Amino acid sequence: MLYPRTTELNGLETLVEDSQCIGYKEHLADNYRILFLTGIISGDTELHNLLMSMDSISHDPIWLVITSLGGDLDSTFLLYDTIKLIKSPVETIGRYCASAAAILLASGSKRYLFPHAKVMLHLPAGQMGGDARDWDIQHRQMEKYRNKVVDILCECGAKKNREEILYDIDRDFWLEPSEAISYGLADEVITPEIWHEIIKEE
Repeated sequence: MLYPRTTELNGLETLVEDSQCIGYKEHLADNYRILFLTGIISGDTELHNLLMSMDSISHDPIWLVITSLGGDLDSTFLLYDTIKLIKSPVETIGRYCASAAAILLASGSKRYLFPHAKVMLHLPAGQMGGDARDWDIQHRQMEKYRNKVVDILCECGAKKNREEILYDIDRDFWLEPSEAISYGLADEVITPEIWHEIIKEE
């Protein structure tokens, strides 16, 4: 949502210049290098492009605030690649991180959770169609997705071995912040002091 295009100045309605008309996302990105991943993860590359653009300006930390039910795994893997490709450390702040979003939470160079955040892992899911040979192809692809998910969780510091992770995610596996930290998906609960340091408030 943008600020109003007009405002009152000395009792007169005055047009707000384009340079003064900015949304909260632009404000936080421009001034504090804070980005948002909100909603379903899809093939939209806007977040990838923003990360790469900000990395070209400086290699200061970028904070990614995540509130997502998850989404497309191919898009998640590509966003994970972008996070790992750039030189700027990407620190993640999780509010609601389910399914694929939990992978991106874990990918941060530093991983924070809101005090009442939720984290959920599960096996890749999808719909299958076609004849028996199509099902075989799709089944093999699902196995590849499952293995990639476990590989990435291990790369990101999960404190379980592959067999334990596969056992845990066989059904929806919900974690409170303290449990996600113990599991190795996050590092600490965010506090007002940490947030004020991020936005450099006095």
